[in-house]
Amino acid sequence: MTLYSAGGVFSRRKPPRVDETVDLRGGYVVPPFADAHCHHFDSPYNVDQQTAMYLRDGVFYAKVQTDVRSGALEVAGKVNRPEGVDVSYAHGALTSSYGHGVEVYEGLALFYRTGGFDAEQLKKVRASRLRENDAYYVVDTAADLERKWGRVLAGKPDFIKIYLLTSEEHEQQIKRVDTVGDRGLDPALVPLIVGRAHAAGLRVSAHVDTVTDYRVALGAGVDEMAHLPGYYVEAKDDPRKFRLADADARETARRGVWVIPSPVAYDMFDPQSKAFDARARERTDAARVHNLKLLRRRKVKIAFGSDRYGDTPVKDVLYLRGLGVFGNLEALKIWCEDTPRTIFPARRIGRLAEGYEASFVVLGGNPLEDFGHVRNILMRFKQGHLLAPQGK
Repeated sequence: MTLYSAGGVFSRRKPPRVDETVDLRGGYVVPPFADAHCHHFDSPYNVDQQTAMYLRDGVFYAKVQTDVRSGALEVAGKVNRPEGVDVSYAHGALTSSYGHGVEVYEGLALFYRTGGFDAEQLKKVRASRLRENDAYYVVDTAADLERKWGRVLAGKPDFIKIYLLTSEEHEQQIKRVDTVGDRGLDPALVPLIVGRAHAAGLRVSAHVDTVTDYRVALGAGVDEMAHLPGYYVEAKDDPRKFRLADADARETARRGVWVIPSPVAYDMFDPQSKAFDARARERTDAARVHNLKLLRRRKVKIAFGSDRYGDTPVKDVLYLRGLGVFGNLEALKIWCEDTPRTIFPARRIGRLAEGYEASFVVLGGNPLEDFGHVRNILMRFKQGHLLAPQGK
């Protein structure tokens, strides 16, 4: 098949004049990669480095599942342009008082840390409001939602992000005054949020930790699970609270909900890392493989992401491929074709076909024979333009 790039779009019809012919050096052409769960591109401090890192790894599309909105606005001119990364933003997540997200963004604002606080620091994090209504919105009641929804929409998010965290323990957790980040939204509020978001034409992505969270989100009508239950299983955990049932997978497929199995604690699963924990990996892999096999069997829509700051999802995708649930072709299609669709559902991206954006990467080896060739990138083209070589 011969394709031309005309006006940044693939066409089978040869144009009247061909301005340039590029030798692809016998490489293997695939659509660009994508990251459906990250927290980058919201600070002028490092946006240039993040952009170079993503383009180096052939990752052209990113879904920022919570960001500092004020910082994202500062770097708006650096993203969503032909020579940069195309980014979709949540612009702040909905959580509860002292809920997940608060410890991350208040901790960073106060101490440049997202956890590990001593008693005095924890008090300061709980009292701080530096990032409220910027990186997160506190919604404890239906009245809070009514009062704050206009402000959420005024932030012009590309989608709505919500936090659910061990919903089965929500009533106990909200009574604690000595913790932060260990709770999420009241499950009863989730259908109200989803209804408002859909009425505004916005999709909803849900952070979920346990099967209970997953079922709350699924029943409320969310569009995307930003995690798969059991992304980190501790020794004290009952593994049953992370294991989906076949009925969950069936209902997920019926509703057309996307699932992003973000590894998150990748370093704990990497034998080359100082943080490697073989037993944690064994526990977590057992839950992850069980859930992925169920979802795959029911043909649930899967997307790849990492939820890991400071890196692209390449290592995470290689790790997920190594679990043996997906073959090389299947993993490649998830990463190149499917993941971009949940980031930019209205755009024609992720395929080498007539009428699609002429964006692709050229690999130095066949990824169907050795999936590791996804790291062997010779050239990168975005909307018909050859990007400058990126450093390794």
